[in-house]
Amino acid sequence: MDLSLRLLRHGYDAVAADRAAHGVPPDAGTHATRLVGHRAVVVRSEPGVRFFYDESAAERKGVVPPPLAWLLFGRGALHGMDGEPHRDRKRAMVDVLSADGLGPLVGRVAQELDEAAATWPGREVSVHPTLVSAYGRAVLGWAGLDLDDDRADTVARRLSQQVDGFGFAGPAYVRGWASRLWWDRYATGLAADLRAGRAGTGADAPAARLVRSIDADDRTAGVELGNILRPTIAVSWLGTFAALRLADLPAWRERLADPGEELARMAFAQEVRRTTPFAPVLAARATRPATIDGVRVRRGDRLVLDIMGIDHDPARWEAPHEFRPERFLEHAPGAFDLVPQGGGHPAGHRCPGESLTLRVLEATLRVLAGVPYEVADPAVDLTRMPTTPRGGLVIRVPAGAPGRSARASTPGSA
Repeated sequence: MDLSLRLLRHGYDAVAADRAAHGVPPDAGTHATRLVGHRAVVVRSEPGVRFFYDESAAERKGVVPPPLAWLLFGRGALHGMDGEPHRDRKRAMVDVLSADGLGPLVGRVAQELDEAAATWPGREVSVHPTLVSAYGRAVLGWAGLDLDDDRADTVARRLSQQVDGFGFAGPAYVRGWASRLWWDRYATGLAADLRAGRAGTGADAPAARLVRSIDADDRTAGVELGNILRPTIAVSWLGTFAALRLADLPAWRERLADPGEELARMAFAQEVRRTTPFAPVLAARATRPATIDGVRVRRGDRLVLDIMGIDHDPARWEAPHEFRPERFLEHAPGAFDLVPQGGGHPAGHRCPGESLTLRVLEATLRVLAGVPYEVADPAVDLTRMPTTPRGGLVIRVPAGAPGRSARASTPGSA
């Protein structure tokens, strides 16, 4: 069976099922299979991951089929580019997401979550849509898009539906494409207005700076604007799993509520990323032959990065199937050992939003840790991509519970 079909059937366990079907030992670092009809090599060992991220050995253009690539990233997006054009456009996008510029965005996230949490006591709350709204309002406001809350919620929901559709999960895929078409129309006009100074809060706002820096038409600039905004909203999937883990670990919840425990919150966030990544695999195409762990790679072969296998590899992680945030207090992961959003050097194809993801999760944990709640149903369907606990994780917050986190202040929130 083609690995693409196993992904549809098994979701996050697809590569493990493929390995078993081919009689490959569970600890094997590399094996051959087929992906969308092409010969493919699945890589998990460090040499394999290094080859996957070697720009002289692998390319991305045209590898992910348009029904998926155009849905999630948009036609003409950075993610399908290689070489100097990729580096130039990524540099422009990274400049907008520079570390110095993240403080105000993270502060907005914390503020939106605190305001939402104030309404939770005595209610059942679905965490995932709540985070989509909070993160969406935060990133749209930070970007300098002057939208009221209702409009911001609509835009955030549309962007989240693009993410929700990438696993071809029936109605979610249809909703995702409807939202992709809606966004492309909306963002093309928005990019034109931002370039002309007719929209936004000013020429120095991140959205306006981004669309001016993209050397392409308004449609492509709008696509890349979505690729700056959507990743923050997509952190809602990880934030939902962070809320689930907190409910199981009362000692960690108490610790993470302490404003001084930023490093502990970062460690907890890293463990959430390791154990529950967005997707189980990434794909590329080999541009030169090689042999990896005894498996021959031919030019033109598809390369499949086994994210789940790498992030749960017992050769890299002690007790890999246990949730142990303390492991990230003891050592920093290598560039080829923790790959929930890709790996390798940041100048290559590693996700430029990785630092932002960690800081948004840190702010989210600080708020959630200060709110007592119980989980209604923790069941998770690992055959669906992307996935959340049932119902987006419904939590019950007792009446009279503190409605805000214990945080004193968050940098950038003023």
